[in-house]
Amino acid sequence: MQREPQKKTKKRDNGQAFCLWLILFMIFEVVLVIVVLTRTFKTADKPVETPSGEETTTDSEQPGDPVPSVPVFAGGTVPTLPAATSSTQTLTGISSQYAVLVNAETGEIVASKNADTKFSPASLTKVMSLIVACEHLTQDDLNRKLVLTQEITDYVKSGNYADASVALIDGDKYLNDEFLIRDLLYGIGVSSAADCTYMIALEVSGSETAFVDLMNRKAAEMGLTNTHFDNAIGYDSVENYTTASEMAAIMAYAMQCNLIKDILAVREYYNYQGYYTENGVEKSYNRGFTSTFQSRLNSYSSFRLTTVNLSAQKTGYTTSSYIVCAATGLQSKEQYILVLGDAEKLKGTMTDIETVYNTYAK
Repeated sequence: MQREPQKKTKKRDNGQAFCLWLILFMIFEVVLVIVVLTRTFKTADKPVETPSGEETTTDSEQPGDPVPSVPVFAGGTVPTLPAATSSTQTLTGISSQYAVLVNAETGEIVASKNADTKFSPASLTKVMSLIVACEHLTQDDLNRKLVLTQEITDYVKSGNYADASVALIDGDKYLNDEFLIRDLLYGIGVSSAADCTYMIALEVSGSETAFVDLMNRKAAEMGLTNTHFDNAIGYDSVENYTTASEMAAIMAYAMQCNLIKDILAVREYYNYQGYYTENGVEKSYNRGFTSTFQSRLNSYSSFRLTTVNLSAQKTGYTTSSYIVCAATGLQSKEQYILVLGDAEKLKGTMTDIETVYNTYAK
């Protein structure tokens, strides 16, 4: 009678032990899960550490992405507008109606004649065209080719462009041929070619109107209140005007761009190539841009500068002749900008350059 209760007690003790063990095991499992989850969340919050010597790649910079090309002209320092001082002299002995000689280093007007009178700059306009083009093109763009299309030919041979000088258009001879953007820029500055200018304007802005808007924005950015453009090549218009002093500021700014400086330094010829495809094979031929400055210089064979070295020049011609030049003093090494316009005759402009530099530049 006494043994049976003892057996029941033992079974009851074994059952309680099993339940206790099961509860402890479940608690252990819960704790383990909590620890694992906590570590996971902490790891997710930590920044990824990169071992020394290794590079990480972000979503915005994937392997193989092209590196952005450098602009041809990232923009220079806007020069101080030329200003007269107590030492500014009045230019005499020249036939040009508008003239100014500026010390580009200081912005001081060394000598002037009607320097703030508005006039039509003719193809001096193309100096601003070069500035805008070089600020909106990249170094990679320079080696791309543009096609001389029928649309470009028709545009340049009509309207206000009809009487402008061209370098590429020769009937249908070069139609659909290709030309490097770099060479087209030289065509603008060396031979003052309207076709080259229009091709660049189309490439940069899609239309001449949009391109001219950029030219006027640049003029406003430079603080030029007496300068306005309504075309990219410089044909006569009441809305295309500047002054000698503000044209000097434009030239001083342009001289900060190495490519423009090289373009405007060409005194005689610039050789380039035209490209075409024949039977699926690309071929090329040599051509050259003739300097408009040299053609004007030919009218005055005795031209000689004694105080400066001429380093850059751009000519313009409609009913009168206009020239903007940059030169460096032989002794002072200072840069001078000279703008001349509306001389009695073409030869007079070249004579005036010689007279002004040799008389007033140090």
